[in-house]
Amino acid sequence: MNQNETPGQWLSRGQQLHPNIPALEGDRFITYAHLFDVSARLAHRLSSQGLRRGQIMAVQLDSTWQLAHLLYAALQLGVTFLPLDPRMELQRCRKLLSQVGCHCLISDQLMSAPGLQMISPVELFNQSSKVSVHFQLTPLDAAAIQLIIATSGTTGDPKGVMLSGANLAASAAASEARLGLGRGDSWLACLPLFHIGGLSILLRCLAVGAKVLLQEGFDAAKVWEQIAKGAVTHISLVPAMLDRLLQQAGDEHPPAALRVVLIGGGPLSGSLAERAHAAGWPLCVSYGMSETASQFATDAGPDAGLAPGLVGLPLDGYEVIITADGRIRVRGAAVMAGYANPEGELDRGLDQGWFETGDLGSLDGQGRLTVTGRADDLLVSGGKNIHPVEVEEQLMRCPGISSVGVTGRADPVWGVILVALYSGEFSVEQLRGWAADNLPGHLRPREYIQIDQLPLNQMGKLSRSALKQMLESAAGDSSSSCGAV
Repeated sequence: MNQNETPGQWLSRGQQLHPNIPALEGDRFITYAHLFDVSARLAHRLSSQGLRRGQIMAVQLDSTWQLAHLLYAALQLGVTFLPLDPRMELQRCRKLLSQVGCHCLISDQLMSAPGLQMISPVELFNQSSKVSVHFQLTPLDAAAIQLIIATSGTTGDPKGVMLSGANLAASAAASEARLGLGRGDSWLACLPLFHIGGLSILLRCLAVGAKVLLQEGFDAAKVWEQIAKGAVTHISLVPAMLDRLLQQAGDEHPPAALRVVLIGGGPLSGSLAERAHAAGWPLCVSYGMSETASQFATDAGPDAGLAPGLVGLPLDGYEVIITADGRIRVRGAAVMAGYANPEGELDRGLDQGWFETGDLGSLDGQGRLTVTGRADDLLVSGGKNIHPVEVEEQLMRCPGISSVGVTGRADPVWGVILVALYSGEFSVEQLRGWAADNLPGHLRPREYIQIDQLPLNQMGKLSRSALKQMLESAAGDSSSSCGAV
Protein backbone atom coordinates (compact mmCIF):
# COMPACT_ATOMS: atom_id res chain seq x y z
CA MET A 1 0.00 0.00 0.00
CA ASN A 2 1.02 3.61 -0.58
CA GLN A 3 1.45 5.22 2.85
CA ASN A 4 1.05 8.68 1.30
CA GLU A 5 -2.58 7.88 0.50
CA THR A 6 -5.39 8.47 2.98
CA PRO A 7 -8.27 6.06 3.66
CA GLY A 8 -10.57 8.20 1.53
CA GLN A 9 -8.44 7.43 -1.52
CA TRP A 10 -8.22 3.66 -1.05
CA LEU A 11 -11.61 2.76 -2.51
CA SER A 12 -11.11 4.97 -5.57
CA ARG A 13 -7.73 3.36 -6.19
CA GLY A 14 -9.18 -0.10 -5.64
CA GLN A 15 -11.93 0.28 -8.22
CA GLN A 16 -9.35 1.50 -10.73
CA LEU A 17 -6.66 -1.15 -10.15
CA HIS A 18 -8.75 -4.23 -9.35
CA PRO A 19 -12.42 -3.47 -10.09
CA ASN A 20 -13.62 -7.06 -10.40
CA ILE A 21 -12.11 -8.71 -7.33
CA PRO A 22 -14.32 -9.20 -4.24
CA ALA A 23 -14.34 -6.39 -1.70
CA LEU A 24 -17.18 -7.27 0.65
CA GLU A 25 -19.22 -10.39 1.25
CA GLY A 26 -22.09 -10.74 3.68
CA ASP A 27 -25.68 -11.21 2.68
CA ARG A 28 -24.47 -10.47 -0.86
CA PHE A 29 -21.24 -10.29 -2.85
CA ILE A 30 -19.73 -6.92 -3.88
CA THR A 31 -16.68 -6.18 -6.05
CA TYR A 32 -14.46 -3.12 -5.63
CA ALA A 33 -16.08 -1.45 -8.65
CA HIS A 34 -19.57 -2.10 -7.27
CA LEU A 35 -18.59 -0.97 -3.77
CA PHE A 36 -17.24 2.31 -5.15
CA ASP A 37 -20.49 2.91 -7.05
CA VAL A 38 -22.72 2.02 -4.08
CA SER A 39 -20.66 4.20 -1.74
CA ALA A 40 -20.74 7.15 -4.13
CA ARG A 41 -24.52 6.90 -4.40
CA LEU A 42 -24.88 6.72 -0.63
CA ALA A 43 -22.51 9.69 -0.22
CA HIS A 44 -24.65 11.61 -2.71
CA ARG A 45 -27.82 10.87 -0.69
CA LEU A 46 -26.10 11.99 2.50
CA SER A 47 -25.03 15.19 0.78
CA SER A 48 -28.61 15.79 -0.38
CA GLN A 49 -29.64 15.54 3.29
CA GLY A 50 -27.34 18.46 4.05
CA LEU A 51 -24.22 16.66 5.29
CA ARG A 52 -21.05 18.47 4.26
CA ARG A 53 -17.34 17.70 4.06
CA GLY A 54 -15.59 18.03 7.43
CA GLN A 55 -18.73 17.47 9.50
CA ILE A 56 -19.22 14.59 11.96
CA MET A 57 -21.65 11.77 11.16
CA ALA A 58 -22.62 9.40 13.98
CA VAL A 59 -24.12 6.00 13.18
CA GLN A 60 -26.01 3.85 15.68
CA LEU A 61 -27.32 0.75 13.92
CA ASP A 62 -27.64 -2.96 14.62
CA SER A 63 -26.90 -3.87 11.00
CA THR A 64 -23.16 -4.30 10.43
CA TRP A 65 -23.85 -4.36 6.66
CA GLN A 66 -25.41 -0.88 6.76
CA LEU A 67 -22.74 0.42 9.13
CA ALA A 68 -19.95 -0.81 6.84
CA HIS A 69 -21.51 0.90 3.81
CA LEU A 70 -21.84 4.15 5.74
CA LEU A 71 -18.15 3.99 6.62
CA TYR A 72 -17.23 3.66 2.93
CA ALA A 73 -19.60 6.53 2.07
CA ALA A 74 -18.08 8.72 4.81
CA LEU A 75 -14.60 8.11 3.38
CA GLN A 76 -15.80 9.18 -0.06
CA LEU A 77 -17.77 12.21 1.11
CA GLY A 78 -15.04 13.50 3.42
CA VAL A 79 -16.95 13.41 6.70
CA THR A 80 -15.78 12.18 10.09
CA PHE A 81 -17.30 8.81 11.01
CA LEU A 82 -18.47 8.03 14.57
CA PRO A 83 -19.89 4.49 15.09
CA LEU A 84 -21.92 4.03 18.27
CA ASP A 85 -22.90 1.01 20.32
CA PRO A 86 -26.65 0.49 19.67
CA ARG A 87 -27.05 -0.34 23.36
CA MET A 88 -25.38 2.82 24.68
CA GLU A 89 -27.56 4.54 27.28
CA LEU A 90 -29.39 7.57 25.89
CA GLN A 91 -27.95 10.03 28.41
CA ARG A 92 -24.36 8.88 27.79
CA CYS A 93 -24.94 9.00 24.06
CA ARG A 94 -26.18 12.60 24.25
CA LYS A 95 -23.13 13.62 26.29
CA LEU A 96 -20.76 12.04 23.77
CA LEU A 97 -22.46 13.61 20.75
CA SER A 98 -22.32 17.01 22.43
CA GLN A 99 -18.69 16.50 23.41
CA VAL A 100 -17.56 15.75 19.85
CA GLY A 101 -19.78 18.38 18.21
CA CYS A 102 -21.72 15.89 16.11
CA HIS A 103 -23.77 17.24 13.20
CA CYS A 104 -25.91 14.26 12.23
CA LEU A 105 -27.04 10.93 13.66
CA ILE A 106 -28.20 7.98 11.60
CA SER A 107 -30.17 5.74 13.93
CA ASP A 108 -33.35 3.72 14.34
CA GLN A 109 -33.80 5.42 17.70
CA LEU A 110 -35.16 8.92 17.92
CA MET A 111 -32.99 11.39 19.80
CA SER A 112 -33.14 15.14 20.17
CA ALA A 113 -30.14 17.35 20.86
CA PRO A 114 -29.31 20.96 19.98
CA GLY A 115 -27.87 21.22 16.46
CA LEU A 116 -28.23 17.48 15.78
CA GLN A 117 -29.89 16.32 12.57
CA MET A 118 -31.59 12.91 12.60
CA ILE A 119 -31.54 10.76 9.44
CA SER A 120 -33.61 7.61 9.13
CA PRO A 121 -31.67 4.59 7.83
CA VAL A 122 -34.88 3.24 6.27
CA GLU A 123 -35.22 6.27 4.04
CA LEU A 124 -31.49 6.43 3.37
CA PHE A 125 -31.09 2.83 2.22
CA ASN A 126 -34.43 2.51 0.42
CA GLN A 127 -33.73 5.39 -1.92
CA SER A 128 -32.50 4.74 -5.44
CA SER A 129 -30.64 7.64 -6.97
CA LYS A 130 -28.08 8.54 -9.59
CA VAL A 131 -25.02 10.60 -8.76
CA SER A 132 -25.26 14.09 -10.19
CA VAL A 133 -22.54 15.09 -12.64
CA HIS A 134 -21.97 18.15 -10.44
CA PHE A 135 -21.40 16.07 -7.27
CA GLN A 136 -17.76 15.86 -6.24
CA LEU A 137 -16.25 13.20 -3.99
CA THR A 138 -13.63 14.97 -1.87
CA PRO A 139 -11.97 12.76 0.77
CA LEU A 140 -10.43 14.33 3.84
CA ASP A 141 -6.76 15.29 4.02
CA ALA A 142 -4.34 13.13 5.99
CA ALA A 143 -4.27 15.49 9.00
CA ALA A 144 -8.06 15.73 9.27
CA ILE A 145 -9.98 13.59 11.78
CA GLN A 146 -11.41 10.68 9.80
CA LEU A 147 -12.72 8.51 12.62
CA ILE A 148 -13.93 8.98 16.19
CA ILE A 149 -14.21 5.87 18.35
CA ALA A 150 -16.09 5.90 21.66
CA THR A 151 -14.23 4.28 24.53
CA SER A 152 -16.17 1.81 26.66
CA GLY A 153 -16.67 4.31 29.45
CA THR A 154 -16.57 1.59 32.14
CA THR A 155 -15.07 4.02 34.66
CA GLY A 156 -17.11 7.06 33.64
CA ASP A 157 -18.59 8.73 30.61
CA PRO A 158 -17.24 7.47 27.27
CA LYS A 159 -14.60 9.54 25.53
CA GLY A 160 -14.25 10.13 21.82
CA VAL A 161 -10.88 9.00 20.45
CA MET A 162 -9.93 11.12 17.42
CA LEU A 163 -8.02 9.30 14.67
CA SER A 164 -6.76 11.16 11.62
CA GLY A 165 -6.39 9.75 8.13
CA ALA A 166 -2.65 9.60 8.72
CA ASN A 167 -3.19 7.66 11.98
CA LEU A 168 -5.33 5.07 10.19
CA ALA A 169 -2.95 4.75 7.25
CA ALA A 170 0.02 4.20 9.57
CA SER A 171 -1.91 1.61 11.56
CA ALA A 172 -2.95 -0.34 8.45
CA ALA A 173 0.61 -0.31 7.10
CA ALA A 174 2.06 -1.53 10.40
CA SER A 175 -0.48 -4.34 10.66
CA GLU A 176 0.18 -5.42 7.08
CA ALA A 177 3.93 -5.54 7.71
CA ARG A 178 3.54 -7.76 10.80
CA LEU A 179 0.71 -10.07 9.69
CA GLY A 180 0.89 -10.11 5.91
CA LEU A 181 -2.30 -9.18 4.03
CA GLY A 182 -2.77 -8.74 0.32
CA ARG A 183 -5.06 -8.87 -2.66
CA GLY A 184 -7.03 -12.11 -2.70
CA ASP A 185 -6.93 -12.59 1.08
CA SER A 186 -10.14 -12.70 3.09
CA TRP A 187 -10.51 -11.35 6.64
CA LEU A 188 -13.58 -12.57 8.52
CA ALA A 189 -15.07 -9.76 10.59
CA CYS A 190 -17.25 -10.90 13.50
CA LEU A 191 -16.26 -8.27 16.11
CA PRO A 192 -18.57 -5.27 16.67
CA LEU A 193 -17.86 -2.52 14.13
CA PHE A 194 -18.31 0.21 16.73
CA HIS A 195 -15.05 -1.03 18.32
CA ILE A 196 -11.68 -0.29 16.75
CA GLY A 197 -10.86 -4.01 16.60
CA GLY A 198 -13.76 -4.64 14.26
CA LEU A 199 -13.70 -1.44 12.23
CA SER A 200 -9.96 -1.64 11.57
CA ILE A 201 -10.54 -4.87 9.60
CA LEU A 202 -12.51 -2.93 6.99
CA LEU A 203 -9.74 -0.35 6.68
CA ARG A 204 -6.88 -2.86 6.47
CA CYS A 205 -8.61 -4.80 3.71
CA LEU A 206 -9.51 -1.63 1.82
CA ALA A 207 -5.88 -0.49 1.93
CA VAL A 208 -4.52 -3.57 0.14
CA GLY A 209 -7.43 -4.87 -1.93
CA ALA A 210 -8.41 -7.78 0.32
CA LYS A 211 -11.96 -9.00 0.96
CA VAL A 212 -13.99 -8.47 4.13
CA LEU A 213 -16.15 -11.47 4.97
CA LEU A 214 -18.71 -9.67 7.11
CA GLN A 215 -20.72 -11.49 9.78
CA GLU A 216 -23.70 -10.09 11.67
CA GLY A 217 -22.31 -10.84 15.12
CA PHE A 218 -20.48 -13.96 16.23
CA ASP A 219 -21.99 -17.36 15.52
CA ALA A 220 -19.44 -20.11 16.20
CA ALA A 221 -21.10 -22.60 13.83
CA LYS A 222 -21.24 -20.12 10.92
CA VAL A 223 -17.70 -18.86 11.51
CA TRP A 224 -16.29 -22.40 11.66
CA GLU A 225 -18.19 -23.30 8.47
CA GLN A 226 -16.44 -20.45 6.63
CA ILE A 227 -13.04 -21.41 8.06
CA ALA A 228 -13.46 -25.13 7.36
CA LYS A 229 -14.23 -24.60 3.69
CA GLY A 230 -11.06 -22.51 3.25
CA ALA A 231 -12.78 -19.15 2.74
CA VAL A 232 -10.86 -17.33 5.51
CA THR A 233 -7.19 -16.32 5.59
CA HIS A 234 -7.39 -13.91 8.56
CA ILE A 235 -9.73 -13.60 11.53
CA SER A 236 -9.86 -11.39 14.63
CA LEU A 237 -11.15 -12.93 17.87
CA VAL A 238 -11.30 -12.34 21.60
CA PRO A 239 -10.31 -15.32 23.79
CA ALA A 240 -13.93 -16.30 24.54
CA MET A 241 -14.63 -16.56 20.80
CA LEU A 242 -11.54 -18.71 20.27
CA ASP A 243 -12.70 -21.06 23.03
CA ARG A 244 -16.12 -21.48 21.40
CA LEU A 245 -14.57 -22.10 17.99
CA LEU A 246 -12.30 -24.80 19.40
CA GLN A 247 -15.35 -26.48 20.88
CA GLN A 248 -17.23 -26.12 17.59
CA ALA A 249 -14.36 -27.58 15.54
CA GLY A 250 -13.96 -30.58 17.82
CA ASP A 251 -11.23 -32.86 16.48
CA GLU A 252 -10.99 -31.02 13.15
CA HIS A 253 -8.04 -28.74 12.42
CA PRO A 254 -8.40 -25.53 10.41
CA PRO A 255 -7.22 -25.71 6.77
CA ALA A 256 -3.88 -24.28 5.65
CA ALA A 257 -5.75 -21.33 4.08
CA LEU A 258 -6.16 -19.87 7.58
CA ARG A 259 -2.87 -18.03 8.21
CA VAL A 260 -3.67 -15.51 10.96
CA VAL A 261 -5.87 -15.82 14.05
CA LEU A 262 -5.43 -12.42 15.70
CA ILE A 263 -6.28 -12.55 19.41
CA GLY A 264 -6.93 -9.38 21.38
CA GLY A 265 -9.44 -7.66 23.63
CA GLY A 266 -8.15 -9.29 26.82
CA PRO A 267 -5.64 -11.75 28.28
CA LEU A 268 -5.28 -15.13 26.57
CA SER A 269 -4.83 -17.91 29.12
CA GLY A 270 -1.95 -20.31 28.63
CA SER A 271 -4.28 -23.31 28.77
CA LEU A 272 -6.46 -21.93 25.96
CA ALA A 273 -3.36 -21.11 23.89
CA GLU A 274 -2.07 -24.65 24.38
CA ARG A 275 -5.36 -26.11 23.17
CA ALA A 276 -5.34 -23.85 20.11
CA HIS A 277 -1.75 -24.69 19.18
CA ALA A 278 -2.41 -28.41 19.60
CA ALA A 279 -5.36 -28.07 17.20
CA GLY A 280 -3.26 -26.24 14.60
CA TRP A 281 -4.66 -22.71 14.96
CA PRO A 282 -2.10 -20.06 13.82
CA LEU A 283 -2.31 -17.68 16.77
CA CYS A 284 -1.06 -14.09 16.73
CA VAL A 285 -1.43 -12.46 20.14
CA SER A 286 -2.08 -8.74 19.91
CA TYR A 287 -2.24 -5.71 22.18
CA GLY A 288 -3.76 -2.36 21.37
CA MET A 289 -6.69 -0.03 21.96
CA SER A 290 -8.73 2.72 20.33
CA GLU A 291 -6.14 5.34 21.28
CA THR A 292 -3.47 3.49 19.27
CA ALA A 293 -5.73 2.81 16.24
CA SER A 294 -5.92 -0.89 17.26
CA GLN A 295 -2.91 -3.23 17.58
CA PHE A 296 0.51 -1.76 18.34
CA ALA A 297 2.29 -4.91 19.53
CA THR A 298 1.80 -8.44 18.21
CA ASP A 299 3.50 -11.77 18.77
CA ALA A 300 3.20 -13.66 15.48
CA GLY A 301 5.77 -16.33 16.37
CA PRO A 302 5.18 -20.08 16.55
CA ASP A 303 4.77 -20.00 20.35
CA ALA A 304 2.42 -17.00 20.52
CA GLY A 305 0.21 -17.09 23.59
CA LEU A 306 2.16 -19.71 25.51
CA ALA A 307 4.03 -17.20 27.70
CA PRO A 308 1.49 -15.37 29.93
CA GLY A 309 1.00 -11.74 28.90
CA LEU A 310 3.66 -11.72 26.16
CA VAL A 311 2.38 -9.68 23.20
CA GLY A 312 5.65 -9.45 21.27
CA LEU A 313 7.55 -6.63 19.63
CA PRO A 314 5.93 -3.26 18.94
CA LEU A 315 4.82 -2.85 15.33
CA ASP A 316 6.76 -0.63 12.93
CA GLY A 317 6.27 3.03 13.76
CA TYR A 318 5.45 2.55 17.45
CA GLU A 319 7.77 3.31 20.35
CA VAL A 320 7.05 1.75 23.76
CA ILE A 321 8.53 2.54 27.17
CA ILE A 322 7.78 1.45 30.74
CA THR A 323 7.51 4.18 33.37
CA ALA A 324 9.17 4.01 36.78
CA ASP A 325 5.94 2.68 38.33
CA GLY A 326 5.58 -0.01 35.64
CA ARG A 327 3.01 1.59 33.34
CA ILE A 328 3.07 1.13 29.56
CA ARG A 329 3.50 4.23 27.40
CA VAL A 330 3.40 4.36 23.60
CA ARG A 331 3.81 6.95 20.86
CA GLY A 332 4.01 6.88 17.09
CA ALA A 333 2.38 7.86 13.82
CA ALA A 334 -0.77 5.85 14.54
CA VAL A 335 -1.34 7.09 18.10
CA MET A 336 -4.51 9.20 18.32
CA ALA A 337 -4.73 12.92 17.64
CA GLY A 338 -6.29 13.26 21.09
CA TYR A 339 -9.62 12.97 22.89
CA ALA A 340 -12.52 14.87 21.34
CA ASN A 341 -13.53 18.05 23.09
CA PRO A 342 -15.91 20.98 22.40
CA GLU A 343 -12.97 23.34 21.80
CA GLY A 344 -11.60 21.12 19.01
CA GLU A 345 -8.13 21.00 20.55
CA LEU A 346 -5.67 18.27 19.59
CA ASP A 347 -3.35 16.26 21.87
CA ARG A 348 -5.75 15.98 24.82
CA GLY A 349 -4.87 12.79 26.66
CA LEU A 350 -1.28 12.85 25.37
CA ASP A 351 1.96 13.90 27.03
CA GLN A 352 4.35 15.20 24.35
CA GLY A 353 2.98 12.56 22.00
CA TRP A 354 3.05 9.75 24.57
CA PHE A 355 -0.13 7.89 25.50
CA GLU A 356 -0.21 6.11 28.84
CA THR A 357 -2.31 2.97 28.43
CA GLY A 358 -3.19 2.40 32.10
CA ASP A 359 -1.76 -1.10 31.90
CA LEU A 360 1.26 -2.47 33.72
CA GLY A 361 3.98 -4.27 31.80
CA SER A 362 7.64 -4.93 31.09
CA LEU A 363 10.08 -5.08 28.17
CA ASP A 364 12.62 -7.88 27.89
CA GLY A 365 16.12 -7.70 26.41
CA GLN A 366 14.77 -8.25 22.90
CA GLY A 367 12.29 -5.39 23.23
CA ARG A 368 9.27 -7.68 23.55
CA LEU A 369 6.35 -6.38 25.58
CA THR A 370 4.62 -8.34 28.34
CA VAL A 371 1.33 -6.97 29.69
CA THR A 372 0.57 -7.73 33.33
CA GLY A 373 -2.88 -6.14 33.52
CA ARG A 374 -4.69 -2.93 34.39
CA ALA A 375 -2.94 -0.77 36.96
CA ASP A 376 -6.31 0.05 38.56
CA ASP A 377 -7.00 -3.67 39.09
CA LEU A 378 -3.86 -4.23 41.18
CA LEU A 379 -4.61 -5.75 44.58
CA VAL A 380 -2.39 -5.37 47.67
CA SER A 381 -2.80 -8.35 50.00
CA GLY A 382 -0.52 -8.86 52.98
CA GLY A 383 1.81 -6.17 51.63
CA LYS A 384 2.28 -7.91 48.27
CA ASN A 385 1.21 -6.50 44.91
CA ILE A 386 -0.92 -9.07 43.11
CA HIS A 387 -2.58 -8.69 39.75
CA PRO A 388 -5.82 -10.68 39.27
CA VAL A 389 -4.73 -11.80 35.78
CA GLU A 390 -1.73 -13.60 37.30
CA VAL A 391 -3.98 -15.62 39.62
CA GLU A 392 -6.56 -16.27 36.90
CA GLU A 393 -3.86 -17.58 34.57
CA GLN A 394 -2.81 -20.10 37.22
CA LEU A 395 -6.34 -21.21 38.14
CA MET A 396 -7.30 -21.70 34.48
CA ARG A 397 -4.78 -24.54 34.37
CA CYS A 398 -6.97 -26.53 36.73
CA PRO A 399 -8.64 -29.18 34.53
CA GLY A 400 -12.05 -28.74 36.17
CA ILE A 401 -12.30 -24.97 35.54
CA SER A 402 -13.89 -23.41 32.45
CA SER A 403 -13.68 -19.72 33.45
CA VAL A 404 -12.51 -17.70 36.42
CA GLY A 405 -12.38 -14.11 37.60
CA VAL A 406 -10.43 -12.90 40.63
CA THR A 407 -11.25 -9.81 42.65
CA GLY A 408 -10.66 -8.54 46.19
CA ARG A 409 -12.62 -8.14 49.39
CA ALA A 410 -11.54 -5.67 52.07
CA ASP A 411 -10.05 -7.35 55.16
CA PRO A 412 -8.86 -5.73 58.42
CA VAL A 413 -5.82 -8.02 58.67
CA TRP A 414 -4.68 -8.58 55.08
CA GLY A 415 -5.93 -5.29 53.63
CA VAL A 416 -7.51 -7.24 50.78
CA ILE A 417 -8.15 -10.96 50.44
CA LEU A 418 -8.35 -12.65 47.05
CA VAL A 419 -11.71 -14.07 45.99
CA ALA A 420 -12.11 -16.35 42.96
CA LEU A 421 -15.47 -16.56 41.20
CA TYR A 422 -15.45 -19.48 38.78
CA SER A 423 -17.50 -21.82 36.65
CA GLY A 424 -16.65 -25.44 36.03
CA GLU A 425 -17.01 -29.01 37.23
CA PHE A 426 -14.86 -28.75 40.35
CA SER A 427 -16.45 -28.10 43.73
CA VAL A 428 -15.15 -25.35 45.97
CA GLU A 429 -13.31 -27.94 48.07
CA GLN A 430 -11.69 -29.53 45.01
CA LEU A 431 -10.53 -26.19 43.64
CA ARG A 432 -9.18 -25.10 47.01
CA GLY A 433 -7.23 -28.35 47.28
CA TRP A 434 -5.84 -27.99 43.74
CA ALA A 435 -4.76 -24.41 44.45
CA ALA A 436 -3.03 -25.49 47.66
CA ASP A 437 -0.96 -27.98 45.67
CA ASN A 438 -0.22 -25.78 42.65
CA LEU A 439 -0.18 -22.09 43.64
CA PRO A 440 2.29 -20.22 45.86
CA GLY A 441 0.74 -19.00 49.10
CA HIS A 442 0.42 -15.32 48.18
CA LEU A 443 -1.50 -16.19 44.96
CA ARG A 444 -4.03 -18.50 46.60
CA PRO A 445 -7.53 -17.01 46.91
CA ARG A 446 -8.95 -17.06 50.42
CA GLU A 447 -12.49 -17.49 49.11
CA TYR A 448 -14.00 -19.44 46.18
CA ILE A 449 -17.48 -18.89 44.77
CA GLN A 450 -18.96 -21.15 42.11
CA ILE A 451 -21.18 -19.32 39.60
CA ASP A 452 -22.94 -20.15 36.32
CA GLN A 453 -20.94 -17.74 34.18
CA LEU A 454 -18.69 -14.69 34.43
CA PRO A 455 -19.97 -11.21 33.52
CA LEU A 456 -18.59 -10.35 30.08
CA ASN A 457 -18.93 -7.24 27.95
CA GLN A 458 -19.89 -7.28 24.26
CA MET A 459 -16.30 -8.00 23.26
CA GLY A 460 -16.27 -11.10 25.45
CA LYS A 461 -13.95 -9.44 27.96
CA LEU A 462 -14.37 -9.85 31.71
CA SER A 463 -16.10 -6.86 33.29
CA ARG A 464 -14.27 -6.38 36.59
CA SER A 465 -16.75 -3.81 37.88
CA ALA A 466 -19.59 -6.30 37.28
CA LEU A 467 -17.47 -9.03 38.92
CA LYS A 468 -17.22 -6.96 42.11
CA GLN A 469 -20.98 -6.44 42.06
CA MET A 470 -21.44 -10.18 41.62
CA LEU A 471 -19.21 -10.78 44.65
CA GLU A 472 -21.37 -8.45 46.75
CA SER A 473 -24.52 -10.23 45.60
CA ALA A 474 -23.05 -13.68 46.23
CA ALA A 475 -22.06 -12.68 49.76
CA GLY A 476 -25.72 -12.30 50.66
CA ASP A 477 -26.94 -15.32 48.71
CA SER A 478 -26.96 -18.44 50.81
CA SER A 479 -27.52 -20.58 47.71
CA SER A 480 -24.10 -19.73 46.28
CA SER A 481 -21.35 -22.33 46.57
CA CYS A 482 -18.83 -20.53 48.70
CA GLY A 483 -15.88 -21.45 50.83
CA ALA A 484 -13.15 -19.61 52.70
CA VAL A 485 -9.84 -20.55 54.25
